[in-house]
Amino acid sequence: MTIYLLPGMGCDARLFERLQLNGFEVVNLEWPSFGPRDTLENIAGRMAAEVRSTEPHMLVGVSMGGMVAQELALFTKPLKVVLISSWTGPQEWPAHVRLGARLGMHRIIRDWTMRASWPLKRLMDPREGPVDRLLWDMAVKQSARQLRNGTGAIMRWKGSRWTGPLVRIHGDKDIVTPLRFPVDHVVKGGQHVMILTKAAEVSALLVHTLRS
Repeated sequence: MTIYLLPGMGCDARLFERLQLNGFEVVNLEWPSFGPRDTLENIAGRMAAEVRSTEPHMLVGVSMGGMVAQELALFTKPLKVVLISSWTGPQEWPAHVRLGARLGMHRIIRDWTMRASWPLKRLMDPREGPVDRLLWDMAVKQSARQLRNGTGAIMRWKGSRWTGPLVRIHGDKDIVTPLRFPVDHVVKGGQHVMILTKAAEVSALLVHTLRS
């Protein structure tokens, strides 16, 4: 069984470096470049060729990766889609995200705003130094333009059209995608980046989900 992992926006395969998925063939999917008019649907369409869709597989996505996984599933027909710290559509957005989408706030994402806002993110969502440095390094490598265009694609998303098997793993301390909707597994104390901060617990839940 092949498991395809899709990272969050502003992240790469290093987001999964603490996961333990022994017994599975794991493939890390990398983001293509996002254009200012990209949608999650056409991003998924460009990534579909990286999936061996004729073989049994599952898709696992974190945050934006979970949203794209639901669109990718329409192309590759996986046995299951697993969402970690992610949404299924705008109906799950908190009020400030709805307002930000209406105002087009993603357009202010620039190199300087990334640097200026990072200390605030660190204050609002505390994490150990190595995790914070890794997240910053991944974000810088992805670039402010990539984050701006990716956020725009999320803001234009109408929601998931995937009707196949879907399993959700979510933390109850997630301030980015607050837990206000039903999920299958709740990680106590889990933040948005719990895949790094609570990797052992997330790994156990993920292995159970993939094998069930």
